[in-house]
Formats: sequence, C-alpha cells, structure tokens
Amino acid sequence: MTTTTFTNARLVDPETGTVTAGSLTIRDGLIAVRDLAPGEQAAGEIVDCHGKHLAPGLVDIGVKIGEPGERHKESFRTAGAAAAAGGVTTMVTRPDTTPAIDTPETLDFVTRRAREVGPVRVHSMAALTKGRAGREMVEIGFLMDAGAVAFTDCDHVV
Repeated sequence: MTTTTFTNARLVDPETGTVTAGSLTIRDGLIAVRDLAPGEQAAGEIVDCHGKHLAPGLVDIGVKIGEPGERHKESFRTAGAAAAAGGVTTMVTRPDTTPAIDTPETLDFVTRRAREVGPVRVHSMAALTKGRAGREMVEIGFLMDAGAVAFTDCDHVV
C-alpha cells in the first residue's frame, strides 16, 4: 500500500471551478483525504508543493502524432513524454496521419503502438471519410468497435 501526501498545494477542482489552498493524500492511486484535520499528521511520503497547483490529470484533445507514416515529425514516445511532463495523463490523437486512420486495422496499429511506447493513456479519433478526402464515409461502426472515440477529417471540410 503506497501513500503520498501533498501539502501546501493549490488544489484545482474542475467540478466546482475553485482553486483552494490545502493538502491531499493519495492512497493506492486514489484520493483518500482532502485537507488534513487540525493536528492530523501527513501520511506516507510527504511532498511539499510550495504553493504550486495540484490538479487532476489533464486530457489533451486533438494531438497530432506522426505515426503511422511520419514518425520523424512526432512519435508516440516523444509526444507522450512531453505530455506527461506537462501534467497531461491522456491524449486523444487526430486521424491526419499517413495513411489516415480510416480503417480498424490502422486504428489497431495506432492503439497498440501507443500502448507499447507511451507513458500516458492514448485514445484515437478516426477519419470521417476514407483518406480524409470528403467523398466516401468510413465504416463508423467498425471503427467504433475498434476503439475510435470521435470522427473528424481535421482541417478538411466534409
């Protein structure tokens, strides 16, 4: 059982839209205590945040990754490392790759590749039309079954 207490933090609560000074104790990956009671001792590893913000993991929607096809521009490894360094725990990738993410097979490749090398969770959008050409719809049902979380042709008008 691992326990970490963050003290002297500015706690960001997106549900209430507030930022308040306080502490937070995480036990086995779950929030156990928010704001220690007067006189209560911090448990486990203690991290003094020195007034920095502590927020839930951020989700970056619309990340442009060069895999498949243009890994030299941006890979799951480099994008994931940058995301994690900035507090992002989940990325949602765009389908404007080479080839476009417009088949369950391509989506499966992207999903497996992201899991193999990325330090953050990755979900993928799929193209709305084949090759993002705006002419023929993709098999939306099959792509949803394969894990697509949204559909877009990105900068191309449909």
